[in-house]
Amino acid sequence: MVEVLSLSPITKQGNRTSDFVFEALCKSIVEGELKPGQRLREVEIAEALGVSRTPLREALLKIEQQHLLRHQTNGAYFIAEWDKKTLWELATLRGALEGLAIGLAIKNINQEDYYFLETLIDNMDRLVKHKDYDKLILLDIQFHNYIWSRSGHSLLQEALEQLKPQIRYFMMITKLGDEESYPETHRQLINVLKQGDAIKATEAIQEHILETAAHLISQLNID
Repeated sequence: MVEVLSLSPITKQGNRTSDFVFEALCKSIVEGELKPGQRLREVEIAEALGVSRTPLREALLKIEQQHLLRHQTNGAYFIAEWDKKTLWELATLRGALEGLAIGLAIKNINQEDYYFLETLIDNMDRLVKHKDYDKLILLDIQFHNYIWSRSGHSLLQEALEQLKPQIRYFMMITKLGDEESYPETHRQLINVLKQGDAIKATEAIQEHILETAAHLISQLNID
């Protein structure tokens, strides 16, 4: 039987019920509560979340468009099982978009921004010390998200926001494995940003994303 009963009922309903369902299911997928390859049955999810089938189906379609679900011709849904090619495509797409974002952001980032980013890194140090890697992932995304927000490019920010669930799923599949280095690698990014060189900053963040991704993907026992 599909283990979806741990999902909490949706309490906020109305015109955007499907959005709340989307958020709840995405969270369960990217945090590994729903496992790759696991089948989802509409009736069980609807009962667990306390919603009707219409907003549920709308949410499932959106999640499928995020490549987090596989929908078979017989109507069955399964949590996506990404291969190495898909993982690498996600990493290269993220690298390209974040490279553009940091190159644009570098002229907009001020001392207050650096203080905020450095505070995030100090918190990363604390989380690594306590081996709280789930919160470390959230801080990592918050760090990168903040840089996106300073790009001044609304469509680029929107594209990266839409990519977030896939980034979280990538992290769940690969597991981190390099947790101890997270604070230092992010400090290095800040140091490059402070130099004010957009090309160097772009190269640094792409190297940060792609080298980490290549290392993690190479360790996976999948095709």
